[in-house]
Amino acid sequence: MYLGPFIRARASSMRPPQEGFTLIELMIAMTISLLMLVSLVSIFANVSRSNSEMAKTNSLIENGRFAMQLLEQNLVHAGYWGGYLPQFDDLGATGVPGDVPAAVPNPCLPYANWDSGYRSGLLGISVQSSETLPAGAGCLTPLAARPGTDALVVRHAGTCVPGVGNCDADVPNQLYLQSSFCAAERNAGSAQSATGNTIQLSASASTVNGIYNGLTIRTVTGTGAGQNRAITSYNGGTKIATVSLPWDIVPDASTTYAFEYMLGTNAYPLHRKDCVGTGTPATLPITAGTLADKRKLVSNLYYVSNVAHPDRAGEVVPTLMRSQLDLLAHQAPVALIDGIEAFRVELGIDNISVSGEAVDYSTEILWTDPATETSPRNRGDGVPDEFVRCTDAVPCTAEQLANVVAVKLYVLARSRDTTPGYIDAKSYCLGEPNPDGSCPAANTIAAANDQYKRHAFSTSVRLINISGRRETAP
Repeated sequence: MYLGPFIRARASSMRPPQEGFTLIELMIAMTISLLMLVSLVSIFANVSRSNSEMAKTNSLIENGRFAMQLLEQNLVHAGYWGGYLPQFDDLGATGVPGDVPAAVPNPCLPYANWDSGYRSGLLGISVQSSETLPAGAGCLTPLAARPGTDALVVRHAGTCVPGVGNCDADVPNQLYLQSSFCAAERNAGSAQSATGNTIQLSASASTVNGIYNGLTIRTVTGTGAGQNRAITSYNGGTKIATVSLPWDIVPDASTTYAFEYMLGTNAYPLHRKDCVGTGTPATLPITAGTLADKRKLVSNLYYVSNVAHPDRAGEVVPTLMRSQLDLLAHQAPVALIDGIEAFRVELGIDNISVSGEAVDYSTEILWTDPATETSPRNRGDGVPDEFVRCTDAVPCTAEQLANVVAVKLYVLARSRDTTPGYIDAKSYCLGEPNPDGSCPAANTIAAANDQYKRHAFSTSVRLINISGRRETAP
């Protein structure tokens, strides 16, 4: 009996019916998937938010440290003049110094108005600060500073020689400083005569018109000794030099003079130690020798200003700015580091000698032991005796600034962008605290109560070029 069709029909009836997901099962699967997706999105959002905040914090700290490093590196060079030492700060100088700064130099003064006193201020005051920005025709706009921050000026000679190595090439109409290392120029000769604002140099002086323009001359001995003047014009035929300021005491034929340094834009006639002069002792003109290196006069003005946000219109970012002296004037400022909200400066003043007596430049150096010339009693010892902040209410004097040997820097850095849900309710102390640890009101930056994160930085910088040359044996 053939049972094939029956068996196939029976087998077919025994198979389970084909079925898919039920609606309930599908909804459960979708719910689980949505929960997993929400978890993944939440994790991704948290990681992204954490990475964003970490990037903001890293940028904040990096910008603050960079600002401190930039200012510190510039301050280390302050007071370097390529071999020249201001007479009042030279422990080897004799007599009453004639180049003690009498006024605080305004960095915005046009070059055409730089007289002898101003030049002495430039080279005698290497670091100065103020609560507000200086202003004048020699500074180019914009120079708008944030309130509550300081302005800092740092001066020195270039650390490289133009056109040598990686140094910028020589630029016409640029201000360069040239110091003499030549004995003949350091003891240039005797004056033939003088008037209220002229001096007739020795018969051996150069016959080239204008070669001494910009040169600073110092009367060494004789009538009117100890005066420093800048030569504004020179007639090689008559050997008559016109000086920028009238003489306090008019020199005469008993006066000897020396060439100190050249600060100008034209001729640079000073020499190195290998110079050979004429006469006995050797005087001008120099008959052989190598010209001394000239170095760019560096003057950097730092301050904080608001700069437009690069991505969001109407918002600003506090930024550290720098205006540099170039081509006879301070140029338009350049943004250096964003997120710098404020910085304060305290200057370390060296106004007490190693013997405990006050610094006094109105007399020649008084030595504790004149036989060995150690431990000057009326000159500084290179150690700051007090720290002061120069404010509008109490500005620093020229005497204080001439004795700056150290600087304390305080920087407040701020993130560029806000942090949602965060409120900065902290106040910050930018300055030396009170003995009990509290912050003086003048040094306090009040809480902003906004959504920006902030961090305060501080450091101390020793001005080695100034403090180092004041050190003597105890």
